Amino acid sequence: MLAAVACCACSKGVTSSLDVKDEVVELNFSVPVAATKVSGSVVEDAVKSLQVFVFGADGQVQSSGSANQNSLTLTCTTGEKSIAAIVNSPAVTGINNIDQLNSSMSEFENNSVGSFVMTGLEGVTLTASGSVEVPVSRLVSKVTLSAVTRSFKLAQHQEMEFEVTSAFLTNVPEKIGYFQALQSGQLINEGETDMNAIIDASGELLYDEFSIPIAQGETEEIGNYFYCYPNMLTNPDKPAYLVAETRLGDGVYYYSVELPKMESNKCYNVSLIVTMPGTLTPNIPVEKGNAEFSVVVSDWEENIDVNETI
Repeated sequence: MLAAVACCACSKGVTSSLDVKDEVVELNFSVPVAATKVSGSVVEDAVKSLQVFVFGADGQVQSSGSANQNSLTLTCTTGEKSIAAIVNSPAVTGINNIDQLNSSMSEFENNSVGSFVMTGLEGVTLTASGSVEVPVSRLVSKVTLSAVTRSFKLAQHQEMEFEVTSAFLTNVPEKIGYFQALQSGQLINEGETDMNAIIDASGELLYDEFSIPIAQGETEEIGNYFYCYPNMLTNPDKPAYLVAETRLGDGVYYYSVELPKMESNKCYNVSLIVTMPGTLTPNIPVEKGNAEFSVVVSDWEENIDVNETI
């Protein structure tokens, strides 16, 4: 019998107890319902589907199955195995060996609020009794616009009204590997400067709209979450950006924060100090002379801090 356990806020595990008869093991896989924090709310029933592959020592598929629920049952022989679990993804088909699975890719559009694609791959030894665990974690990265500080240098800008009106992610890979650090060359919002096109392409995971006025010399906590497939800098000239859209007086300005080489299941917290008006169109970084920033990377539950002065 197989029971899944929650390992941490950003991952779960698949645990199996094994009962053998004539060296055939029956595996009952189950992943628990988990609470996922999205944009300040708790979304339950995060597990929508489960797919499992069992590979033999030769790398060939020995058993596999999928279910549109959080449990399924498979049978296989005892011995050295590799067990791969995929959660909340359309069924991955045409897999005959582990190399084919390692080269397969997940599409970002298959993620949604409360239903993120998760994967795990573990080498195990199946015996007559005992248990094994296959941890799974989200393929997405999380980016948070934590806070914005207004510290304009010029008096004319200090006297104007200023507010943050939206934020969004650009240069997001459309696909990444389920189990390998693979990334497609197609990027969402790559070089796009039209806001209507950005909104249409982004959806709820990449874009959020709000209205947060900030007085000169003050800091406002934002705390909005965004989710994307990690930009691994396959093309170093096209890093991912978190872009803050702002209104200064009657003008609209954008502040693009360059994110580092990203990883799945990592969180990137961005804090901004704005000292001058940003760019007039989105997806264009501000001049380096007007920006200072540092990046700290950590696991999802520990967060990653990005502090930038523009």
